[in-house]
Amino acid sequence: MPVEVHVVSQDEFDDWTASKRGAAAADAALAAQELSVDDLMARGADIYNASCLACHGAKGEGGLGNAIAGSAIAMGGVDSHLNVIVNGVAGTAMQAFGAQLSDVDVAAVTTYQRNAFGNNTGDVVQASDVVSYKEG
Repeated sequence: MPVEVHVVSQDEFDDWTASKRGAAAADAALAAQELSVDDLMARGADIYNASCLACHGAKGEGGLGNAIAGSAIAMGGVDSHLNVIVNGVAGTAMQAFGAQLSDVDVAAVTTYQRNAFGNNTGDVVQASDVVSYKEG
């Protein structure tokens, strides 16, 4: 994994840390809300395109990774789906995204995968569901 190091002034560092704290606070506030299906689907599509598409295909058809369209994971229980996204799958290329994505982003991409590519489960996953799963 490439690492970049920037040597900056204390003021620049303080500004950077303040922006990171602000982003974390915004994520926490968003996680406390119930997002609409449309908001989750739009955010989920963005997350899918950035993090999932390369392995699972533009239409969820698979490729390097398994297909999502019509899959047992996307069509099965929500907790099983969350388990794959949060914890990955040992012995495969499916990495754990639980520490890489916010709870809102995990909820959004799960909702998207369960309702895109012809899956149409009608399931809506909120950040609170992700938190409950992780605590469970």
